Amino acid sequence: MGAKLLRVVYRLVVPGGLILLISALAMESARSQGMVASFWHYYPYVIFGIGLLLSAVFNCSRLFFALLIVAASDRALVWLVPRLSSAGVRTIFDAVALLLPLNLLALYFMRDRGIVSSRGRRRVAFILAQIGIIGIIVLVHPIQVRAANLMHGEIIPGGYFEWNHMAQPALLAFLLAGVVMLIYLLNRRRPVESSLFWALVTAFIALNAGGATHLSSVYFASGGLILGIAVLETSYTMAFHDELTQLPSRRALNQALLKVGDAYTVAMVDVDHFKQFNDTYGHETGDQVLQMIASRLADVTGGGKAFRYGGEEFAVIFPNKSVDEAYPSLETLRKKVESTPFKVRDHDRRDRRKSKKRDAPKLHAKKRVRVTVSIGAASCDGDERPADAVLQAADKALYRAKNNGRNCTVVSA
Repeated sequence: MGAKLLRVVYRLVVPGGLILLISALAMESARSQGMVASFWHYYPYVIFGIGLLLSAVFNCSRLFFALLIVAASDRALVWLVPRLSSAGVRTIFDAVALLLPLNLLALYFMRDRGIVSSRGRRRVAFILAQIGIIGIIVLVHPIQVRAANLMHGEIIPGGYFEWNHMAQPALLAFLLAGVVMLIYLLNRRRPVESSLFWALVTAFIALNAGGATHLSSVYFASGGLILGIAVLETSYTMAFHDELTQLPSRRALNQALLKVGDAYTVAMVDVDHFKQFNDTYGHETGDQVLQMIASRLADVTGGGKAFRYGGEEFAVIFPNKSVDEAYPSLETLRKKVESTPFKVRDHDRRDRRKSKKRDAPKLHAKKRVRVTVSIGAASCDGDERPADAVLQAADKALYRAKNNGRNCTVVSA
């Protein structure tokens, strides 16, 4: 239970929370040592510029637009506050505080659809529309007064939020966005979603730090830094993780074999009759089979680590384990896959959906099928064999498992 809690905290805090902490400590140190303000003046431009460039190069549209929104919010406060009346300043501040969390929350549930695509252009138009509406509110005095009354009316009376510099609607928008993001993050961490959550946190701190000071601008830039690092995280994940199964990919396997040491075991795992299964039930159901098996492989015992090798094949590495030591864990894995219930719909369900007969519910009944895997394993016991030779030995053992009737584990002689 303690280890699981630590994993949850780790994937929640790293790297976003760590970057925020380092940024806060760096700012405190800089203030105590009297660092010149020019550094902080150029810091946001560097961070936002590099972040936007990286997200554009790697076509991470959600991160690009998140960076654009955070940068626009920061620069709007820095550039416009000295040029507006107190009422206009408050309007800009309220608009940023209300719209920033809502925009980040919207991006949290969107998909990457490109920056210069039709959807990307619509997102740009939506951002520009918000800027236009804010401009109208600032310039038209009656609308500005009405907006101020709406923003600064008490939704929750009693003075519970006196510590907060934002209007209650903006504060509630931050709380709503933060809670929703956190719930999803606790279930499953992804670099983009994690960075959006921490960008929200840094924006909240920035706005409560004054909203138009060097301190708040650096916090906004720290949010930009978190989003920029997420671009690199996402690119790494795309290169070294399999999108379908969420397991490390073959490239990650090759990297792991370079660092595994002189003694290890490699097991090759192959889904039995997968082509026949695909032809019978369709590729979508085949993908679900691969996902089910990957979830079992991710929990392999004995210190093993699973990888997607390609097609219906997987690989498992057991560092510092002989093939005899790894064998019980492989057998447990094979039996776990065999005992996992898997249900599919009838393969001609799409045609039957067109039928509007009264017995339609019966046509959607699920069929239970048996899914098994064959496993071949080989080890390197300090004999300095290259990793390719160990993989080939495990592959030959896998073929013997197939020839022995499938659904069994065979070790290399």
